[in-house]
Amino acid sequence: MNTLTTPEWIATIAFALILALIAFRVIRGMPNMAGNITAFRKRTLVWTQVALVLTVLQLNFKAGDWRFGIILGLIVLFTGSIWLAARHYDLRRPEVVESAEQDAGKE
Repeated sequence: MNTLTTPEWIATIAFALILALIAFRVIRGMPNMAGNITAFRKRTLVWTQVALVLTVLQLNFKAGDWRFGIILGLIVLFTGSIWLAARHYDLRRPEVVESAEQDAGKE
């Protein structure tokens, strides 16, 4: 009754591959970002938390039906991976932030 059919598995795998491709491209382009990566990191954390809450609510209210919970779980993994990468790059480049603050202070 609550098992995934073959078309549902195919659609789920296709969705996971699309999210993985997008995450790969975003994470690979992160070192070259011209914007504020701290703000980007905070936004992705918020979206990860929102997706996680929706996943928990979905699994709580629709116990036994995993279809939508799986999709929301994939979104949690997607946003969480981007947040972790943004956090990594944000912590890795404090020299850039410090030099920008020193340049602003000299003016």
